[in-house]
Amino acid sequence: MNKEDYVSLECAKLLKEKGYNEPVFSQYTKRGSVWICQEPENFNESTGCFSRPTLYEAQKWLREKHNLFIEITYMHGNYYIYSILTIPTHDYIGLDCVRINSDNYEQCLNAGIIEALKLI
Repeated sequence: MNKEDYVSLECAKLLKEKGYNEPVFSQYTKRGSVWICQEPENFNESTGCFSRPTLYEAQKWLREKHNLFIEITYMHGNYYIYSILTIPTHDYIGLDCVRINSDNYEQCLNAGIIEALKLI
């Protein structure tokens, strides 16, 4: 997987703070280095590191544990927006725009995950 397929360090720290305790194959150290393991572990149990889930894993956790759905919409050029909706009522509780370079759907998704975590 590409590094863009994983949450950022900022997002990993928020996930730990908000109770993300799922086993993953990768972690960030406090300095931001990345470590990859052969077997999944819950790195958030340690004080010295942060679990580094994929964007999909974080998005799924928000959906299943907190009933928050993050929707990414392509607008035009290099412009994506994310929307945060509640499940099952489909209420918009957050909407933001992120102007990014081409092929950065993942940056927009990461930004949406961070904003959803701030709502918890």
